[in-house]
Parts: sequence; structure tokens; C-alpha cells
Amino acid sequence: MSDQIEVLNQIIQMIDEKASKYKDGVMKMKEVQRNAEKKLLMDLIQNGLTLAESIKPKPLDLVTDLKRLSEQIGRLG
Repeated sequence: MSDQIEVLNQIIQMIDEKASKYKDGVMKMKEVQRNAEKKLLMDLIQNGLTLAESIKPKPLDLVTDLKRLSEQIGRLG
């Protein structure tokens, strides 16, 4: 179980970094870069959600935050 939590923490750290950079730079990016960054970020979020859903007890706040972030990123760019 602790391995799953460690991996989830690493994924969350990557999501935080990528989301901050994406939100700050989305308007300056060329379309190809914007689409690639968005896809990478959305895939990371989905991986985080999948892993979080498999952990018992489920980290409900984290799942909610990841879903909210996914919606926000989906609306950008």
C-alpha cells in the first residue's frame, strides 16, 4: 500500500508542476505545444485518478481536486 501512496505522491508532484506551468504559459504557447502539454497533463491527471481510486481508504479530497483540475485544464487552450 505504501508503494501506491509513494507513486501517487510523485504523480501529484508532477501534476502540480505541469499544471502551474501550463496555466501560466498557455496563452504564449503555439498550438502544437499547447495541445501536447495539455494531453500530457490530462494523462497524468487520469493516471493519478486511477491510482487514487484504487487506494483504500480512497482519498476523496484528492479525487475531487483532480477531477476539478481536469475540468479546469479542459477549458483552457
